[in-house]
This record gives sequence, structure tokens and C-alpha cells, in this order.
Amino acid sequence: MSDTETNADPQQPRSPSTLMAYLKLMRIGNVFTAFANILMGFFVVQADLGFTSLPSEQLLPLLGLLVATFCLYSAGMILNDVFDVERDTAERNNRPIPAGDISLANAQTLGWSLLVIGILCGLSAGTNGLLMATAVGVSVVLYDWVLKQTPIAPIAMGLCRVFNILLGMSLANAESPIFLGFAQHHLLIAGSVGVFVAGLTWFARTEAKVSSRGLLSFGVLTMATGLTGLAMFPQTLPATTPLRLTADTAAMLIALLGMLTLYRCILAIADPVPAKVQAG
Repeated sequence: MSDTETNADPQQPRSPSTLMAYLKLMRIGNVFTAFANILMGFFVVQADLGFTSLPSEQLLPLLGLLVATFCLYSAGMILNDVFDVERDTAERNNRPIPAGDISLANAQTLGWSLLVIGILCGLSAGTNGLLMATAVGVSVVLYDWVLKQTPIAPIAMGLCRVFNILLGMSLANAESPIFLGFAQHHLLIAGSVGVFVAGLTWFARTEAKVSSRGLLSFGVLTMATGLTGLAMFPQTLPATTPLRLTADTAAMLIALLGMLTLYRCILAIADPVPAKVQAG
């Protein structure tokens, strides 16, 4: 047995593996929210077509869209750390780049490569898919690069969600489209979720300290506006679109879920300490 092995401290922590460092950089645990956006948008369009199950010919486009959103989301997380490397070095040196687990050059290469791959994978749903994937990519870069520390950052975050949901809806071909084949209810659903996310971002913007009641209230009102839009979408469906529930019943269910969310937020406004804001 060598002297090195004899003197090794069994309690000394091992450096994280390269794979784990990259997964941490990509914040891999949060990617499922992006998948949820794609699946929601995709199955809304399938329901418009009267399908109650996934046709085999739609499987490949769906997989392509899921790969696209995975790459775009992961690129956004990586580029976030790339653009924030100086700040992270000073304030959060346990992140993979300042910790030395991943070089800045490698992170840049991976981030930009995933962004391009994600945009190209949007082609699996045709021209609309390419356009929406490009919109997601541009929104992500603008947010990471210049908008994150500005007052309009929540709007940019909401737009990322809007375009990601529309990416899931890329196969839409409405009889009376308003924009790029998207019908009124497609845009209302995506826009309402985007407004809700913007409100949620405003609400949580100062969650690490005692928050301003005014900012919290504005966030809650914005979230309520988004939920109201979602509750209205069944009323905008074409008469030919089958519903398992009546439009009024669907709206009531959405409103009920929204009230449960907003109730917790209102409690946080009454006592805006970090624990209650984070719980909201």
C-alpha cells in the first residue's frame, strides 16, 4: 500500500463527478416544467382534432418537441451561469463554473450548442415549430444576458413560457387562425399562463427578505389576471371542439384551483416575511 493511500483522509469529501457537475449546471430537476408546457400545448391541439389518444404519426413530432424544449431549457440554465460567472464567483462560488468543476469555455460551448440544437429540433413540428423554438431561444438569451436584473424581467420570464407552450402547439392548423395557425383559445391559454408566470415571478422577486406589500399585491393581481384568462378559454372554443365538461364547469374548476393558490399568496401579503412568501 502506498504512502498516499495510507495517509488518505477517509472523511475528506470527494469532488463531484463531471456528470453531476453538468447536471447541477443545467438544474436538471427543473426541466420537467418545460416538458409540462409542451405536453399541455400538444394535447390541446390533439383535442382540437378530436383525438382522445396519441396517433402513431404524431409520436415523432412530440418527441422532437420534447427534445427541443429540453435543449432550450438546459441552454438557458447554462448560459445563465455563463453570464453570471463574475457575480457567482463573488457570491456563490459553489456553482460548477466558479468552483472549477466545469471550465467557462466548456460551459459556453455546451450552452450555445444546446440552444442551436433546440431550435433545429423545433423543425420536427414544421415551420411553426422552428419559429416558436427560435422565439424561446431569443427570449432565454435576452433574459439571461440583459433583462434578468431589470424591472421587466418577470415579463421576459412570462414570454419564455408563452413561446414554450406555443412550441407545444406548433402543429395547430385552426380553421380560423389568428396568428400562424393558432386559434383564439391557443393564444389565450398560452398568454394566460405567461401572465400568471410573470405575476408569480414578481411575487417571488424579493422572497429572500421582507417583501414590499405593494409588489406582492401587484404580483397576486397579475396572477389572478392570468387565472381569469385560463378560466375564460373554454368559452372561446369552436363549437366543433368536443368538451368532456361544459364550459362553465371547466371554468369553475380552474377558478377553484386558482383560489387555492391565491389564498396562500394573500396570507403572505398580510405578513410578508420570507418564509410565508416562499410558501405562497
